[in-house]
Amino acid sequence: MHTLTTTLSAIPLWVYPLLFALTLLGRRAQKDRSSPVALIYALPLLGLLSLNRALDLGEVATTALLMGWSSGVFAGYILQPYWTLSRSGNRVELKGESVTMVTVLALFTTNFAAGMAQGMAADLSASVAFGLVYGVFSGVLSGSLAGRALFIARMPVLRTA
Repeated sequence: MHTLTTTLSAIPLWVYPLLFALTLLGRRAQKDRSSPVALIYALPLLGLLSLNRALDLGEVATTALLMGWSSGVFAGYILQPYWTLSRSGNRVELKGESVTMVTVLALFTTNFAAGMAQGMAADLSASVAFGLVYGVFSGVLSGSLAGRALFIARMPVLRTA
């Protein structure tokens, strides 16, 4: 029990509101909706958490993150037409889907787990295998959000009368 309370007390306070906000965002994404384009453009900023963590884990993790990110951008760009209906002005019409929730929560969980590993099992988190798996996985996830934003940025904007 002592280890659990020690672990929980070491979690930064900003983690809880972020988890709550990401969960709300994911729940909202499961319904058809009209979203501000700025929100879609802001989601790739979650990748900065991964970049920061990868830089701490070393060059293998950072290189793997960049390679995974490139693949994720491609996948996000290719898959986005399935969920994007139209763009009008500063808003975009999106179909409900669970991919957003899975992506943002998996990205959050991956970064959280990597941080826990760094704090509790430093030799494990310093291994090449850990850096490689972390980098590729978090890179693909964060890259897919960037690919989505790129697709929406390149969409034709419908003019309203």
